[in-house]
Amino acid sequence: MKRILAALAALGLAALPFVGTAQAQQKVTLGVVTALSGPLAAPGKFQMNGFRLAEEEINKAGGITIGNQRYAVELKVYDTRGNPSEGASAMQRLASVDRVPMVLGELSSGVAAAIGPIAEDNELPLILTIPTGPNLTEQGHSYLFRVNAHSDQLNVALADFLAKQGWNPIGFIAWNNDAGRSGVAGMKKMLSTAEKGYAGFFNVGEVDFSAHISNLRAQKAQAVMLFMDEEPGALAIKQIRDAGLKVHLIGTLAMGSDRFLKRLDTEKLNGMVQYNSFPPNLATPRIKNFSDRYKAKFGEEAHGFAAQSYDGLMVAAAAIRAAGSATDRKAIRAALAKIDHDGVIGKIKFDRNGQANPPVYVTQWCPDGKRRVLYPESVRAGCGAG
Repeated sequence: MKRILAALAALGLAALPFVGTAQAQQKVTLGVVTALSGPLAAPGKFQMNGFRLAEEEINKAGGITIGNQRYAVELKVYDTRGNPSEGASAMQRLASVDRVPMVLGELSSGVAAAIGPIAEDNELPLILTIPTGPNLTEQGHSYLFRVNAHSDQLNVALADFLAKQGWNPIGFIAWNNDAGRSGVAGMKKMLSTAEKGYAGFFNVGEVDFSAHISNLRAQKAQAVMLFMDEEPGALAIKQIRDAGLKVHLIGTLAMGSDRFLKRLDTEKLNGMVQYNSFPPNLATPRIKNFSDRYKAKFGEEAHGFAAQSYDGLMVAAAAIRAAGSATDRKAIRAALAKIDHDGVIGKIKFDRNGQANPPVYVTQWCPDGKRRVLYPESVRAGCGAG
């Protein structure tokens, strides 16, 4: 608890002595849109874990202090099921019926694209914590902010690492959506060995990757990057390995956690690299402290999606305090634009488009099922650190 209070005090979220939530006289209800069911339910769980941990720590530390008043944080959560129309409906309800001062979420770039204009029309601050579609913060929506790195930022780090590996050509299997297609296009633009590589796309629910594997084999690809989440990622890797295709595997954020290891054996994952926003076992204090608290609450290894979402809610709370209001959306939006927050994922400071630029890592699976950090060189660490 001392570590929690110290961290929150730095944000002004625990300016008064610890009193617990029972004495917080008012509540501020913040909206959350995420996938609690459907094909994105697994990453949705990590997003909610991050939000719930932040909510609990803020309230245990006395809530958000504005003047002489303390506000306990309460979350109003809607399930989008990863569907843009359901996300839009939930966002409209939060804006006009629930009248929350701020909304956090989502998982899918498609849903995020649908709710961004609604946030703008209603002058309702929206903090994204997981979607990676780069164009989300390039539409001129002044009420939209994103704490996590988008796919181009992730790809810059990965391309820098891959350029030194000599794998040529590099192919792709990716979601047939904005995040998947923009990820492939961005990597092809940044990396010459990927420029002419095979790119195959699949829709949600597809489970047979044999045609893509045949095309990669015909091209004599030395590596394949999988732009997808953990469920199809595990299927694709199993089919690639079972087919005897000797390629280096390159994954995404969803493929660098203990949860992903449970879907596959260590032999199939050994040597795979993936970009990572939060290597949970790195000894860096901000990472270790969060990972310890997360494991104590949820009984499992911390996940990057949870860390990003935890930071999103902490940023929201800091903005409310800085705005001096738990209801004034315009003031909260102005405070968000000026935020300079030391989060568990790193520095969060929004550019003029509302985009943060947190650190990006590259981790690799080891033969024993642990991970090591390969990039950046300044934090390179052995097996067990990733």
